[in-house]
Amino acid sequence: PSLCDMRSRATCNIKRDAKLILVGSCRGKSDEDRVSKLQELARNLGISDSVEFVLNQPFPVLKDYFSKASIGIHTMWNEHFGIGVVEMMAAGLITIAHNSGGPKSDIITPFGGERRKTGYLASSEEEYAKAMYEALDGLSVVESLSVRRSAQESSKQFSDEVFTASFKSLIMPILK
Repeated sequence: PSLCDMRSRATCNIKRDAKLILVGSCRGKSDEDRVSKLQELARNLGISDSVEFVLNQPFPVLKDYFSKASIGIHTMWNEHFGIGVVEMMAAGLITIAHNSGGPKSDIITPFGGERRKTGYLASSEEEYAKAMYEALDGLSVVESLSVRRSAQESSKQFSDEVFTASFKSLIMPILK
């Protein structure tokens, strides 16, 4: 209902040919069942032409989708870290993630001295719909670029290079 409400409120700034692309992996039967239910829901809502499911693809394929996307949505509750969230931010997507776990405590947090916005956190259907609407239609071009750039800059704190340097700085005094 909330996504349908968002779609009905959308102004001409949101392209009517916009597409929801669900990208992820199916780890087993329960995931496959969930995808089937989502596909059925899209058909029942009359939006199946606007929804695509991309499953179990290698990382280069995911990167290609990220390069063409506007926003990224991550819905897992209490994700312990959220590397997928970091990957979307690094790709410059306006990212919306569940308001729990790693995304809440470590990833989608204000960044830099100016405490710049790096994305959105949501818990309910309504909050996700509101965040999607704002990300797609509620930001000026300047605001959108600011969130994207801040997210990209923030994502660098989770790089292999930063991890290696931090690890060395902690372990080297012990080894001496």
